[in-house]
Amino acid sequence: MNGVFLLLALGLCVLALAFVLIPLLREPRGVEAPGRREVLLAVHRDRVVELDQDLASGTLTAARHARALADLERELLDSGVLEADAGTGGERRGQRRLVTGLAAASLALLPFAAAGIYLSVGHADEVFAARAPAGQLAPPPSQEAPSEAEMTREFTRLVEGLQARLAQDPEDLESWVLLGRTLVFLDEFEAAGRAFGEALRHGGDRDPNVLVRYADVLAELQGGLAGEPAALIEQALAIDPEHAQGLWLAGTRAYRAEAFDEARGYWERLLGVLPADSAEAEVIRGNLAQLALRQE
Repeated sequence: MNGVFLLLALGLCVLALAFVLIPLLREPRGVEAPGRREVLLAVHRDRVVELDQDLASGTLTAARHARALADLERELLDSGVLEADAGTGGERRGQRRLVTGLAAASLALLPFAAAGIYLSVGHADEVFAARAPAGQLAPPPSQEAPSEAEMTREFTRLVEGLQARLAQDPEDLESWVLLGRTLVFLDEFEAAGRAFGEALRHGGDRDPNVLVRYADVLAELQGGLAGEPAALIEQALAIDPEHAQGLWLAGTRAYRAEAFDEARGYWERLLGVLPADSAEAEVIRGNLAQLALRQE
């Protein structure tokens, strides 16, 4: 099937070339295209006729007519068309042979050049790939993950767009939250903290997700969860007692403060929220086991 596809593609390419090359190679019937010499002579005759008409109508004096006629003759001489034209026929035959040679080369080389370019830069891997068995879907083509530099450029453009939007509508809570999350990705924690602070002032204080994210950013800035981050986490858990990230951060804060019973309480609540077979649940079980060892 792949060979048939290639043959059909080459055949269509040759057919398309035929529509271009056949009219180019065909001799005109009964009419010979005028050359440069004939065209210039015809233009010269027309201009002489116009001068004669102007002289006859009285719009041009005899002296001016003679002067203009002399200028036309000089232009004609300078163009070289009055020189011997003995080589015209041979030149025309040479041009004909050149056109024929170029047409033959195009017909012979262009289809194979097109196939070569397609095989090198096209999607030939999809055309010539082994077909999946009947009833079985072929696997999707693998896509290369974007590099960190590309991700950074994309998030930087997103930050600029969000800042422009917020300049027009500073009450937009979702844009403040998205701006804060994007700045966290760019490791701009101070700017992210300001964005989440604005989000809280525009209704985010009622959203446990926003409260916990803000607490996490503040903890990164101050190097710990004590103080304002802890207050934000408690505020989030008051709204949603089963908020997974809030329970995780609350248990972590208590563990670092060596409040082990409090840490166990948060993590046991978190274990009841997480799917039992999840990787996160396995981590929490390990934390609880480590906590039990420390209390022995």
